[in-house]
Amino acid sequence: MIPTWYTNYNEKVMTAGIFHYEQSIALQKYCNVALYYPNDNSIDKSFIKNDEKGLITYRSRFRKNKLLRYYFYYKHFKIIYQDFKPDILHAHVASSAGKLAVLLGKLYKIPVIITEHNPIELMGLQKKKNYKLNKFAYKNSKANICVSKDSMYRLKEYFPDSKFEVIYNGVINPNSIEKENKIYYKDGYVNFCIVAAFYSKNIKGYQYLLPAIKKLIDDDFKIILHICGGGEYLSYYKNLASELGIANYCIFYGSCSRKKVYTIISQMDFSVSASIFECSGVSVQEAMLLGKPLVVTKSGGANSLVNKTTAIIVDRNSTEALVKGIKKMISILGQFNENKIKEYAYNNFEIDNVSKQYMKVYKRVMRNSHE
Repeated sequence: MIPTWYTNYNEKVMTAGIFHYEQSIALQKYCNVALYYPNDNSIDKSFIKNDEKGLITYRSRFRKNKLLRYYFYYKHFKIIYQDFKPDILHAHVASSAGKLAVLLGKLYKIPVIITEHNPIELMGLQKKKNYKLNKFAYKNSKANICVSKDSMYRLKEYFPDSKFEVIYNGVINPNSIEKENKIYYKDGYVNFCIVAAFYSKNIKGYQYLLPAIKKLIDDDFKIILHICGGGEYLSYYKNLASELGIANYCIFYGSCSRKKVYTIISQMDFSVSASIFECSGVSVQEAMLLGKPLVVTKSGGANSLVNKTTAIIVDRNSTEALVKGIKKMISILGQFNENKIKEYAYNNFEIDNVSKQYMKVYKRVMRNSHE
């Protein structure tokens, strides 16, 4: 595995790249896996190898000088090649780890696959340099995996000469949650949640969701919004909730462990995704694994993960659309079947099922590379 982003070595709690770690661990049931993070800006040594929570992990120190950076990529991967002897390089995000993996793959005659996590909106494809970098990576990889159908369709439009297929992000089945009985649920209210970090001021759609809560309360709906997520704009939106007069109807939990997130979701009536754009939507997948219906915006990735039996889809960039969607959800909550939602999510998103799909791709790529 070669991720574009990952948690630095000196951080005690894993925050970035959790998916890469969890998918690597899940794949170990079927093959040997190691992870190479080429841009760790926290390590003192130029290159380190450790067993990190059951995963062989190699790390290179980040270098500002691009030529020097690629020199050490080559030098350090030579060590990895001799030590681990990889049969496949699986890179995440074409424009960064993808192009590096393709270069290393050409040098060492190792097939490369790329999983694309970047939304089209953040790729900057209108710039020739960015377009050419992505095209180079996709064209020279043996398989290009998209994490939603929306991402696949849009990438096909931009890169018609490359092939794309869909494998959803794998999500750990929530079989362990906090035992306390409804400690988060507020009696006498409709309880629903959003799981979305505050790393951006606008992407997750809080600028429309909080005013929607205000309108719903003004319309005499007894609701509580539970908010899981930390980040630099958390205080901004806490202040906005106060300014709107809805602080008593919004509970901000900050950054939460997965166990806490699963527990909160499990106690909700439904969940919300208000994003402006997404490549996928792990929080949407998690909610469905817990049998919860959703109100999701047409953000691309998130709305392509659901169907009519699991969610209500509304327009993005619209407070009014969210108001209507939440009102409709409240009125038809009883029509959603928890077990059917869980079954749909398990078949499509459960991490072991996703691992099996990746193994099919790995075997196909290996078979084709030997023909």
